[in-house]
Amino acid sequence: MTTFCRRCPELVGPRNWLPPEPFEFGWAPAVGCNNLRCEHCGEPVRTQVPEAAGYRRYACACRRQDVYETYQVGGEPDDLYPALTGWACAGHPDFRLPATLDGVRLDETTDWATLVADALLRPPFEPPGVDLDAVWLTRLYRLLGAERALLGVAVAALLGSDDAWHVRGAYDFFYNEPAAAGADEVARSVAARRDWLRTVPDPGRPSSSLLDYAAVLLHERVLVVDEAGEPVDRQALAVAGELALAGIGPGHTPRVFGEHDPDWLVTHAADLARANERWVTSLVRTATRMPPEAKARILHDVAEVAPDRVRAAVRYL
Repeated sequence: MTTFCRRCPELVGPRNWLPPEPFEFGWAPAVGCNNLRCEHCGEPVRTQVPEAAGYRRYACACRRQDVYETYQVGGEPDDLYPALTGWACAGHPDFRLPATLDGVRLDETTDWATLVADALLRPPFEPPGVDLDAVWLTRLYRLLGAERALLGVAVAALLGSDDAWHVRGAYDFFYNEPAAAGADEVARSVAARRDWLRTVPDPGRPSSSLLDYAAVLLHERVLVVDEAGEPVDRQALAVAGELALAGIGPGHTPRVFGEHDPDWLVTHAADLARANERWVTSLVRTATRMPPEAKARILHDVAEVAPDRVRAAVRYL
C-alpha cells in the first residue's frame, strides 16, 4: 500500500524536518514531503541547501522554489507571488516491521510497554520544527500499520502510573491521537484517579495540575464521533461534565456540551457560570446557536448568576 501526503504537500526550509527515508510521509505540519514529482515536466523534484544559505532549494526541470520556513504546494498565494502548483506527492511505501527507526529495533519481539515508557522520558529523536509533545511516539504511531494498536494499549497502561511525567506523556499522546486504541481508558483513569490528579502539578506546566490537562484531553476525546456525529466515548463526556461542574475544563467547555449534550447544558448552565465565571461568554455564544427555547433558558439562568458579564457578552455578539 502507498501512502500519500496531504493534498497540499509541505516544502520546508533547512530548520525543518525533511525526512531521508522513503516511507516517511508528511505525518504532521512542517514535515516535508521527500517524494515530489512535477505534473508539468514529469521530473522528480530535487532539493539542496546551498552553503551558508538560510533556505532549501526545490527544483524540477521547469521550475524552482526557495523555501526559508514552510510552504504548502497549492496553498494560499502571498501578496507578491501566485501559489505554487503542479508539484504533487508521488507516494511513500509503507513502514513495515521488522525495521529500525532512530536506532530502535522494532519487530515481533518488541516490548511495547518498555519502549513507550522509555521513549516518553528519553525520545530517541525529535524532528526539528515539529510542534508536538510526545512527538517521537506520535510519529511512530502514524508510521505504523497493524502495530498501532499495540502501541496505543502500551501508552494507556501508563495512565495509572505514579510517575507524573509518564502520565503527562500518555496524555500528550492521546491528545495527538484521541481515536487511538487505549484512548477509551482515559475517562476511566481520570474518574478513578481524580483526587491524585488534582494534587499533582502538571510537569509540563507546573502552574496547573494534571487534572486540568486531563479535562482538556477528555474534551478532545469527546470530539471523536461516529458516523451519526455522536461521541464514541460517552464516559468521557460524563466525566468531563463532572469536572465542569467543579469549574475544571477548557474555555470552550460550554460549546462542547452545546454540541454533544445540549440538554445537559440547558440544565447546568447556571452551575457552570457559578463554577467558572470565565465560561460566561462562551455560554452566551453557545446559547445563540441553540433552539429558541434552550437559548432563552440558558441566557435567563446565566444572567441571574452573572448579569454584568452576560450583558457585556451580548453587546459583542
